[in-house]
Parts: sequence; structure tokens; C-alpha cells
Amino acid sequence: MTRRGMGFTGMVAAMVLTLTGCGSGTVSADSVQQSVRDGLASQGIEPRSVSCPEGVEASVGESVVCTVELWDEAGFGEPVDRVRVVVKEVSGDQVRYRLEPLAVGVPDDAEPATTEHPDGEPDTTTEQ
Repeated sequence: MTRRGMGFTGMVAAMVLTLTGCGSGTVSADSVQQSVRDGLASQGIEPRSVSCPEGVEASVGESVVCTVELWDEAGFGEPVDRVRVVVKEVSGDQVRYRLEPLAVGVPDDAEPATTEHPDGEPDTTTEQ
């Protein structure tokens, strides 16, 4: 088994979030944390806790790594302790992003194990 990032299988969820401050191009850490919780829950994976050190800029390619503690440590087939949130598209007040779980011991900047999902890219949409 390789120690790389792991892709969500079948992960697609729509989230409505707001940017922090007037005219800000940042999705708040609280909003990102809730989106990670909701995205995991939509796949039947219940997080015990989610903690993001900061929000994420609403700009394609920007990312933030959040720490997660899962009730079922084997929910992804191997222990996962972080989720990387990567902005894929910004359109008006919509921010679309992908969630990439990271296995324990994998560096935050590891390449995801899967970059494409058979039915399209796993992603989440947020509203600015």
C-alpha cells in the first residue's frame, strides 16, 4: 500500500458557505470545517472532530489542510488524520472544491492517490 493522499470515492456534496468580511475572497475556517464534516458525513464517515487552521482563499488552486479525527479510523481503508481542501473553480459567489483525505504519516503536500473519479471529480460547492 502506498502512503499517499487518498481520494474520496463518489464524493460530491453541495454546501452553501459565506466569505468572511465584506468583499473578502476567503471562505472562513469555520465554514470550511463544517463543509468537511458534511462532506464526510455524506459518504457515511462520521468525524469526531475537524479543525482547520485557517480559511481558504477563493482562488483556483488554493488549498488548506484540516486535521480530522474519525469515529471509525478504518473508514477509508487506512487511518486518515487530515483532509486537504482544494479550490477547483470560482464562479460569482460559488466556490467549488475537492476534498482529499490524507493518510497518517503522509506529508500535507502529497499527491492524491486518485486525481479523477470515474463519474467525474469529487468536489464540493460553496457559496461566497
